[in-house]
Amino acid sequence: MKPRRMSDDVDGENSVMKTCCCCMDVRLGTIVLGFCHLLIHIAGLVVLTQMLLHPELYQERYFETYGTTPRSADNSVALAIAFFSFLITILLIYGAITREPTYLLPFFCMQVFDFCVNLLGAVGAISYIPELKLMLKNNPNFPVGDAVDKMDMKTLMLTVVVVSVTILTIKAYLIACVWSCYKILLSFHVKKARNSFMFQINQSDETETHSLLPNYEDAVKDTPKESPPPYTSN
Repeated sequence: MKPRRMSDDVDGENSVMKTCCCCMDVRLGTIVLGFCHLLIHIAGLVVLTQMLLHPELYQERYFETYGTTPRSADNSVALAIAFFSFLITILLIYGAITREPTYLLPFFCMQVFDFCVNLLGAVGAISYIPELKLMLKNNPNFPVGDAVDKMDMKTLMLTVVVVSVTILTIKAYLIACVWSCYKILLSFHVKKARNSFMFQINQSDETETHSLLPNYEDAVKDTPKESPPPYTSN
C-alpha cells in the first residue's frame, strides 16, 4: 500500500516568500535580523544596568524628558523585559541556524505583540495631534521641536500618518520574513520525515519480498528427489 502524497500546501513552499530585502535568503535574513535585535538588546541592557546601578548619571536628562526622576522599580522591570527579549532573540538565531522552526515562534509572537502596541500607539498619536504637538514642542531632547511648532495641524497629522504607516509596514514585513522562515524550516522537517518514511516503506517491502522467496539451499533440500526408472532390456 502506497502512502498518500502530501499536498504542496502542507509544505508551504508556494505560499511563502523565499527571499527578503530583494536578494537575501529568508533564512539568512532572519539570522541577520536576530543579530541586529541582539545588538540593540545588548545596548539596552547596558544602559538599563547603568541606570539601575548609577541613577545619578541619568537623572537630569530623564527629568528633562519625562518631568520626573527615574525609579529603581521601573528600571528593574525594564531590565527584566529586556533580558527576556534578549533570550528570545538568542532562541531565534539558534533556531534559524539549526533549522529548528519551534524556536522561532517566541520571537514571532513578540513581533506580533510589538506590532499591535505600535498600532495602538499610532492610532492614539493621530487621535491626539494637539497634545502630541505640545509634547514634542516642550521636549528639549527632540531635535526638530521648532519645526513641529511651525507646522499646522493638517501637515503634522499627515506627517504622523506617513511615519506611522512606514514603521508599521516595516514591522509587518519583518514579521512576514520570520513567518516565512518558520514555514520553510517546517517544510524541511516535513520532507525529511516523508523521505524517512518512504525509505522505511521501501525497506519493509524488500524484506517482505525476500521473506516470501525461499533460500536456494532450503529449496534444494525440500525438493523431492525422484529415482530414475529402472532400466529394462528388451
